[in-house]
Amino acid sequence: MDAPEAVPPTRSKSLSNIWRRGLIQTPPPFSPGAFSPRVFSFNRRHGRLYDFYTSEKDSEFDDKENKEVRILGFRRATFFLGLSLAIVVLIAIIGGGVGGTMAVAKARSEGICEPTLQPTTNTPPTRLPLPTPASGTLTAASITVPTTGLLDFDCAQVANNRQVVTLGTKSWGFDVQCMVDYLGPGVDLTGMTTYRFEDCIRACAIYNKIARNNTCLGVHFNANLTTILPRVHGNCWLKAYLPQVTAELNLAAVASLVYSPQF
Repeated sequence: MDAPEAVPPTRSKSLSNIWRRGLIQTPPPFSPGAFSPRVFSFNRRHGRLYDFYTSEKDSEFDDKENKEVRILGFRRATFFLGLSLAIVVLIAIIGGGVGGTMAVAKARSEGICEPTLQPTTNTPPTRLPLPTPASGTLTAASITVPTTGLLDFDCAQVANNRQVVTLGTKSWGFDVQCMVDYLGPGVDLTGMTTYRFEDCIRACAIYNKIARNNTCLGVHFNANLTTILPRVHGNCWLKAYLPQVTAELNLAAVASLVYSPQF
């Protein structure tokens, strides 16, 4: 068996050896006057580290990239979007005006009209003539008070409870007795005609409030106007003092003051 033939090792060629043999191409010497200063420029978008173009080619790329259609200074998409919005707003305004006009026309056709102001003249009120006794007619504000007859007065029911008259913050209390009267010299302060028993005792309380003392100590009331008015010209009498009671069978009653405010 033959032994393998020895292969001598290959020596790597050095850079200087390659240079001497002309394997590396050297660029020609640069002359500033031979080329324009803008002969080479780096493509800002498409260029790589080793891709260079002439300025004419680079400008062609820039022109193609930057050349975009504009309308009135706006990009085409922006322009058409704004135009669409303006058209929509214009249609809405026109539609609203047409709708309002139609509504007004419909209202007028249905007979609905706007109110108009009419000038008015002020006339002084007419004074109504007062009725005369001969005419026998009465106005709504006038009444005729009775001078005869029996007043509605249930003495037994009224006498069951103490009668209280309140004037403002002050009160007066009266106890009632039926079918009697206070008779005596100088016993009557004054007389009047009233149509309710409550008004008679109220007159006594008002008298004391004005005098700021208890001058009126009681009252006498008679419900039979037919007999009492012709005789003494009144049916309610305020009493200055309270003597012994005297029987009175003609629908009469007395009230004596039992408490009053301090003056």
